Amino acid sequence: MNEIEARLRPLVGILGGAILGGTLYAFGRGLLPGEFAFGSAVVGALAGLGARAVGAIGSPAQLRVLVFGSLFATVIGEYTIYLQADPATTFAAWLLASPRWLIFTVLFLVAGIFFGVRLLVGIDPLSDVLTHGGAAVPPGAAGTECPRCGALQTAPAEEAGAMVCHACDHTWQLSEAPRPGGSAGHGS
Repeated sequence: MNEIEARLRPLVGILGGAILGGTLYAFGRGLLPGEFAFGSAVVGALAGLGARAVGAIGSPAQLRVLVFGSLFATVIGEYTIYLQADPATTFAAWLLASPRWLIFTVLFLVAGIFFGVRLLVGIDPLSDVLTHGGAAVPPGAAGTECPRCGALQTAPAEEAGAMVCHACDHTWQLSEAPRPGGSAGHGS
């Protein structure tokens, strides 16, 4: 039961934040005059805040729940406003009636989701990219970490299956297991 609770608690926090954000968005759209598209940013931000509050770690499943939960919460909030505003037209026609508002809503929603993800996985995006950027690069691609100096200024060498580091001029074979701080492969 404890393992199940540990897996579900972050998802509940994310969905709780997204639902709260979608509710606030719907109330804001229903009560405030005009077309306030910037309110859609609160959905993703609150989803990220909910995730952070319960100790989510930013696993791929949690990120998917944050993104799609925010999207669905926004659509449900907008559908609620639609039902009260003009149920005679279709929902799609109602959304497309004001293209400028729709574009800004989508842009603010994406910005809010990005901010929510930043809240979930870390505070400083630049250091996160510098710290974890190499983990997303498949071995053999430009940017593979150099086993000698740890630099990411690497590229495939002319020799098949080899890599070269432009920072320290180290050349190594991909089939060799890189050892941090040691020389894995042959140097040039």
